[in-house]
Amino acid sequence: LKLQFLYFIATFSPNLQKRKMPARKEKKEKKVSKKVKKEEDGEKRRKRSSYASYNTYIHRLMRTQDTKGSKVQITAKGMAIVNSFVVDLFDRLAGEAGRLTTHAQVKTLSSKAVMAAVKLQLPKELATHALAAGASAVGTFGGGDVTKPKKSKKKN
Repeated sequence: LKLQFLYFIATFSPNLQKRKMPARKEKKEKKVSKKVKKEEDGEKRRKRSSYASYNTYIHRLMRTQDTKGSKVQITAKGMAIVNSFVVDLFDRLAGEAGRLTTHAQVKTLSSKAVMAAVKLQLPKELATHALAAGASAVGTFGGGDVTKPKKSKKKN
């Protein structure tokens, strides 16, 4: 849109009539293949496109945090907001951890880089809580030791 506007201005301005911008090449339209599933009746039905979301995990977390035992409900709009927040946070943390890894000239993303990314991206108090929760989750589900193991001193 910006290029079209600039081209329009350039063609009608008296100072720039000597230099005309080259015409834009139009892209060929690609045929979009629709995933079609045949039913038993022979009718064709479109397959729904799936997309990754954290909705089930958010709802499960809300259920575990409920103390009164009542059903937890959230509107679709609220769930969309929380889901977009989680996706944005994940993208920011993963991007920062990746940048730290490339800066260190290492090919493997380590837990140290992820912890540093959390410290850089989140406010101080939230970062400490997030790191503590992450460490306890790794300890619970057996992902290995988060911190470096202490070197034992040899006795002579």
